[in-house]
Amino acid sequence: YSVGGVVCHQLPDRSFFVAGRQLPVCARCTGLYLGVAIGLIGWLLIRRMRARDRQVSPRLALSTFLIAVVPTAASWATGMIGVWDGSNVTRAVLAVPLGVTAGAIVAAVAAKDLR
Repeated sequence: YSVGGVVCHQLPDRSFFVAGRQLPVCARCTGLYLGVAIGLIGWLLIRRMRARDRQVSPRLALSTFLIAVVPTAASWATGMIGVWDGSNVTRAVLAVPLGVTAGAIVAAVAAKDLR
């Protein structure tokens, strides 16, 4: 919980609970981290299936990342200005695309498939 507190507000009403215990990060962060794990594993699977031609252009990676930011940014911004504040499930689901994209980009860079 102390590590989670460094990167997350940990508000109980914005967090998931498992067996009566609050997770160390909020719903949005949970979606981001789950997405990162999916993106990392997904890139490794894609890399194994595509033996050649797995280079990704930085331009494609950046444009994909910017598109993936939109759901998370929209959810955060509409909540901040009081227009719409979705449920914890909604916050988590809208953060997954950003997490998946970030995870895939990190995996691609680590595998030297993106330079």
